[in-house]
Parts: sequence; structure tokens; C-alpha cells
Amino acid sequence: MILDDGICTIFRRIDVSEPGGKPVYKYIRIWQSWYKELDFSTAPVWQTEGRQENRIDNRIRIVQLRDISEHDVCVLEALEYWDSNNPPERIYEITRAWHGLDDDSPAMISDLSLVVMET
Repeated sequence: MILDDGICTIFRRIDVSEPGGKPVYKYIRIWQSWYKELDFSTAPVWQTEGRQENRIDNRIRIVQLRDISEHDVCVLEALEYWDSNNPPERIYEITRAWHGLDDDSPAMISDLSLVVMET
């Protein structure tokens, strides 16, 4: 699969607030890569006992990065740094990362499930 839909930037969100204070986050860029949007389906989320609530707003494929973890942040644009005075319009939280091989080639890829963050 050709990764040609755009460039995404992934940031690690770190809480730098004082103990007991209101959370203050610092965003550190950890990766920038071309991406491809993947197909996905949505379904109602039924909260029942013992079941995790799942929601997906977008799915993308990037060159493999095993350092990605849940709660890292993804922006579907090329950014050199995070400007807290002028944050991006649409920010996604990574809720799931799958690492493996592309079906069309021997390329190592990561598929990311994304949820729009409330800002």
C-alpha cells in the first residue's frame, strides 16, 4: 500500500503540572510520517458491565513505529513543534496501534485507531 494521503505528526503528551494542580500538558514530537487513511466502520457503543467502550473516528497506516503507545496524540499535518498558543484544529488520541506487515509488500507498518480529542 502506498502511503500518500498526507503527512502525520505524532506527539507524546506529558503532564508537567505541579502535584495536585490542574493538569498542564507538554507535547513532544516523537515521529513524522506519510500516512494512508484506512477503511473503518462505526457502530453504537453500548456500555455494559465488563465491556470496554470503543469508539473510532479515523484509522491510518504509517511506517512502523513500535514506540507508539495509547494516549499519544496524532495530528494529520506536518508540524515541527506544538504551539500551545495556536494548537491544531483537529487532534486525535491514539487508542490502539497494530504493528505488522503490509499485505501488498514486505513493508513493516503500524495501523492506528484514532479518536478526536475534545479541546
